[in-house]
Amino acid sequence: MVTPVQQSAVDDIRGKLDTSGLFNTVTHGEMNDIAARLRGLSAADADAVIDELARTGDLSRLADEAVDGSWFGNGGYSADERGALFADMAGKLDAQSLRTLSDAFAATDAGGNDGHARVGELASAIATHAAPQTRVDFVREMAGQTTDSESINSAGIGGSSIRDVDAEASAVGTVLGSLNGAQAQAAFEALSPEQLRAVMRSGLDARLDTSSMGGGAVASWDVGNLRGVLDAAATIPDADRKAQIFDAGVDTMRTVRDTSTIIGGLTTIGKDDAMASIRDGLTAIINSDTAGVVSELNRNTPTRQGDDFAAYAKEMLASGQEARLGEQMARIQFGNANNENPVDRLYAETPVPGTPGDVRLQNTEALGYFIGGVTRAANSITSDVQAQRAMTTNVLNSVLSVVDKVGGRIYGNAVGIPASVATRWVQTAAEAAIGDPTANAADQLTRTALPEHPATGESAVGTRVEEAFTAARVRVQSSTAGL
Repeated sequence: MVTPVQQSAVDDIRGKLDTSGLFNTVTHGEMNDIAARLRGLSAADADAVIDELARTGDLSRLADEAVDGSWFGNGGYSADERGALFADMAGKLDAQSLRTLSDAFAATDAGGNDGHARVGELASAIATHAAPQTRVDFVREMAGQTTDSESINSAGIGGSSIRDVDAEASAVGTVLGSLNGAQAQAAFEALSPEQLRAVMRSGLDARLDTSSMGGGAVASWDVGNLRGVLDAAATIPDADRKAQIFDAGVDTMRTVRDTSTIIGGLTTIGKDDAMASIRDGLTAIINSDTAGVVSELNRNTPTRQGDDFAAYAKEMLASGQEARLGEQMARIQFGNANNENPVDRLYAETPVPGTPGDVRLQNTEALGYFIGGVTRAANSITSDVQAQRAMTTNVLNSVLSVVDKVGGRIYGNAVGIPASVATRWVQTAAEAAIGDPTANAADQLTRTALPEHPATGESAVGTRVEEAFTAARVRVQSSTAGL
């Protein structure tokens, strides 16, 4: 039941939208009057008015008139006027009413560029002006509309184009990208795996243009929306959720990577820039909690074989990012802050959930998983052993750089081994691996991962650590799935 104040506003707006009678069109002035009336309402009243207009069908009429391009004083809002209205509504309405408003503007050009643009404009306003909890709730409200798999098709005299975007999925991506921390996590948790992938796919804004004059098609991307989603994921506290998002992100990256120029058939524009942006977004997720995310990738069933991590590592190696991989490896060895005893970490036991009394060597397994993925990535790039060594040597030099910096900052005693000694053992292993001309990529990385006693040249860890490490490394390295 609407209040008298709310009903008065509804009646006033409906009157401004009335087109009955001869030559009674809705003027630009009347549309500005409607905007002013909405701006003058409190948040509670604005919610009620939007809901009532939607119930009576007048919200659709308002949206139609708002985007009307008529001349001579008629028609809807300019881009600035529409932006001001959206900003005001974003700051007032609850998530359900914002979804209703979004649906109304989407319907003005369903499946078209204009409808997509209006939904995107409102989403940008929500990302900027709505309270964080309202943004989280908006993602939840819109989640069910993200998997429509709509695309925008347009054609003209000069050719045609197809944009693989869904208006609502893009809107969710825009709002997700405005959140961080626990609120970003709550928004991600509102999406099913299928919905998350739909948001990411739409975030690529993949476009295929074809000229009527021939010459093949042109593929391009605008990945800013996806990058915002990945950057938001890097801020959330839960490593398991980050790992799931990383998994979906790598799958999305593959769609760009696997689109290649075909002479006379397809030309790609901006592919390298798109790949770099996605790669850096994935790196931000890994770097935000390297030890935790890699551990979760190792444990989670969908990512346990390491196909997605190896595909990511392949892109890192191919683009000259070996040093960043080395930094990640060091964080698994020395902890995210590079201040823990590396041997302590290998022996650290983590309880297995749901299995009382059972434990796993979580850090050891994560290190094996990482080494297996990087080795598999190097092998997939080239079969030339020397070329593989060159890549992994660059990774290991980065590890050594970290070891040199940690110095006396680490703490703890590993089974009676002082931290300074344990650090020296890691350094010895890395230096020996780099200096061994007979070692291939797998041997180099494996030798560096497990500390080596400088006096004996033997592994400085026990059988239990070696077995856990090797099992994880071999599982990932030997997977035959394509990257």
